[in-house]
Amino acid sequence: MSVKRYKLFATCYDKRGRILSYGENSYSKTHPLMAELSKEMHGHPEKMYLHAEVQALLRCGDKKPYKLIVQRFDSEGKPAMAKPCPICQKALQLYGVKELWYTAEHQQMIKERF
Repeated sequence: MSVKRYKLFATCYDKRGRILSYGENSYSKTHPLMAELSKEMHGHPEKMYLHAEVQALLRCGDKKPYKLIVQRFDSEGKPAMAKPCPICQKALQLYGVKELWYTAEHQQMIKERF
């Protein structure tokens, strides 16, 4: 049984719109923060692989992310729903992200404020 994988990317920006970091889903790597959050949020050990949002947040280092944009593309290169899972939403709260943008079907971008 093959798993259909999507290309998922996340980019963190500061308040002035400058790129701070970039991340993408990894199906072979994880991080202690990802493991901790996946266990805390409904006990989803299968979601311990490193999500793009968490990788982008971790790569910010000591810089404070203001906005995070998540983009997901299907196997044909078309935008697909990229709303962060509950685990990643918890990570966004921990890092104090104020704005979230993500792709949706029909080439839409959805904006949420925290």
